Amino acid sequence: MSEKLRESTVPEAPDPCASVSDRRKLMRARRAVATIPPTRMRGVLVVEDDPDLQWSLARMLTVRGNRVVGTSSGEGALELMRQWPVDLVLVDDSLPGMSGFELARVLAEEHPDVPVVLMSSEDESGEGALGEKVAGVVATIAKPFRPEALVELLQSFPKGEPELA
Repeated sequence: MSEKLRESTVPEAPDPCASVSDRRKLMRARRAVATIPPTRMRGVLVVEDDPDLQWSLARMLTVRGNRVVGTSSGEGALELMRQWPVDLVLVDDSLPGMSGFELARVLAEEHPDVPVVLMSSEDESGEGALGEKVAGVVATIAKPFRPEALVELLQSFPKGEPELA
C-alpha cells in the first residue's frame, strides 16, 4: 500500500467532525491491529528435476500458505539457500549431477537446523534408510504420492517463526 493511500485511508488523529462513536471504533480497531503478532510463512525449497512435478508441488504448497522456490539441481539449491530464507527442503533422490543424498548431506552440514524431506522414486530398503539418516534426511515420501500425504507430512513440521534478536 502506498504511503499516500495509507495516509488517506487511516487518519492519524481522530477527525474532529466524526462522531464519538466513530472515533471509539477507530481507536478500538487500532488497538486490535496492534495486538496481532507478526507472522512469517514457511519458506519451502523444492528440488525436483521434473519441471511439471516441481510446478505442481510449488503451486500446491503456495495455495496452502507457504512461500515456495524451486530448482532442478543440487547446485542451484545450495545457491538458493544462501540467498533465500528456507525452513524446509523437499529433495528428489535422483537429481542430475549431485544426487539427492549428496545434497542432503551438504545441507545437513551447512544448514543443520533446516529439515530435509527426501522424495524417493523407488521403495527404499534397510540400506537406503540408513543412508538417509547419515545424510541428514528427517523423512522420506515415496513417489508417486498423493498430495494429501505430503500435506500431512509437512504439517508435522513447525512453521518457521521469526527469531527475536
